[in-house]
Amino acid sequence: MKKILLAITTLALVTLMPSISIAGESDTCKGCHNGSVAPSVDSLKAKFKTVDELVAGAKNSKNPMMKPVQADEAKLKAAAAEILK
Repeated sequence: MKKILLAITTLALVTLMPSISIAGESDTCKGCHNGSVAPSVDSLKAKFKTVDELVAGAKNSKNPMMKPVQADEAKLKAAAAEILK
Protein backbone atom coordinates (compact mmCIF):
# COMPACT_ATOMS: atom_id res chain seq x y z
CA MET A 1 0.00 0.00 0.00
CA LYS A 2 2.82 2.39 0.83
CA LYS A 3 4.47 1.73 -2.53
CA ILE A 4 1.27 2.55 -4.40
CA LEU A 5 0.78 5.75 -2.41
CA LEU A 6 4.40 6.74 -3.03
CA ALA A 7 4.07 5.99 -6.75
CA ILE A 8 0.88 8.06 -7.04
CA THR A 9 2.42 10.97 -5.13
CA THR A 10 5.55 10.87 -7.30
CA LEU A 11 3.48 10.75 -10.47
CA ALA A 12 1.39 13.70 -9.32
CA LEU A 13 4.50 15.76 -8.52
CA VAL A 14 6.14 14.97 -11.85
CA THR A 15 2.93 15.85 -13.69
CA LEU A 16 2.39 19.16 -11.86
CA MET A 17 6.02 20.34 -11.79
CA PRO A 18 6.06 22.04 -15.24
CA SER A 19 2.99 24.10 -14.38
CA ILE A 20 4.67 25.38 -11.24
CA SER A 21 7.69 26.80 -13.04
CA ILE A 22 7.28 30.29 -14.45
CA ALA A 23 9.50 31.69 -17.17
CA GLY A 24 10.91 35.19 -16.95
CA GLU A 25 9.36 38.07 -18.83
CA SER A 26 12.29 38.39 -21.20
CA ASP A 27 11.95 34.75 -22.27
CA THR A 28 8.92 35.82 -24.28
CA CYS A 29 11.12 38.26 -26.20
CA LYS A 30 13.93 35.82 -26.92
CA GLY A 31 11.77 33.84 -29.35
CA CYS A 32 11.91 36.64 -31.92
CA HIS A 33 14.86 38.71 -30.67
CA ASN A 34 17.46 36.19 -31.78
CA GLY A 35 19.18 38.26 -34.47
CA SER A 36 17.38 36.74 -37.46
CA VAL A 37 13.76 37.78 -36.92
CA ALA A 38 14.42 40.85 -34.77
CA PRO A 39 17.52 42.49 -33.26
CA SER A 40 19.26 40.20 -30.78
CA VAL A 41 19.03 40.74 -27.03
CA ASP A 42 22.73 41.69 -27.00
CA SER A 43 22.16 44.41 -29.59
CA LEU A 44 19.24 45.72 -27.52
CA LYS A 45 21.55 45.92 -24.50
CA ALA A 46 24.07 47.90 -26.54
CA LYS A 47 21.48 50.26 -28.05
CA PHE A 48 19.39 51.03 -24.95
CA LYS A 49 21.02 51.98 -21.66
CA THR A 50 17.95 52.28 -19.40
CA VAL A 51 14.69 50.42 -18.94
CA ASP A 52 12.68 53.49 -19.93
CA GLU A 53 14.62 53.86 -23.20
CA LEU A 54 14.03 50.21 -24.07
CA VAL A 55 10.31 50.45 -23.26
CA ALA A 56 10.01 53.62 -25.37
CA GLY A 57 11.83 51.89 -28.23
CA ALA A 58 9.49 48.91 -28.04
CA LYS A 59 6.43 51.14 -28.00
CA ASN A 60 7.69 53.15 -31.00
CA SER A 61 8.38 50.03 -33.06
CA LYS A 62 6.39 49.87 -36.29
CA ASN A 63 6.73 46.08 -36.57
CA PRO A 64 3.25 44.50 -36.53
CA MET A 65 4.59 41.58 -34.45
CA MET A 66 5.16 44.03 -31.58
CA LYS A 67 1.50 45.18 -31.43
CA PRO A 68 0.34 42.65 -28.78
CA VAL A 69 3.34 43.42 -26.57
CA GLN A 70 3.04 47.19 -26.90
CA ALA A 71 -0.32 47.17 -25.14
CA ASP A 72 1.10 45.79 -21.85
CA GLU A 73 3.51 48.37 -20.43
CA ALA A 74 4.03 46.48 -17.17
CA LYS A 75 5.21 43.41 -19.08
CA LEU A 76 7.46 45.58 -21.26
CA LYS A 77 9.07 47.13 -18.17
CA ALA A 78 9.59 43.75 -16.52
CA ALA A 79 11.16 42.29 -19.67
CA ALA A 80 13.34 45.36 -20.16
CA ALA A 81 14.56 45.15 -16.57
CA GLU A 82 15.52 41.50 -17.08
CA ILE A 83 17.24 42.22 -20.39
CA LEU A 84 19.29 45.14 -19.08
CA LYS A 85 20.36 43.62 -15.76
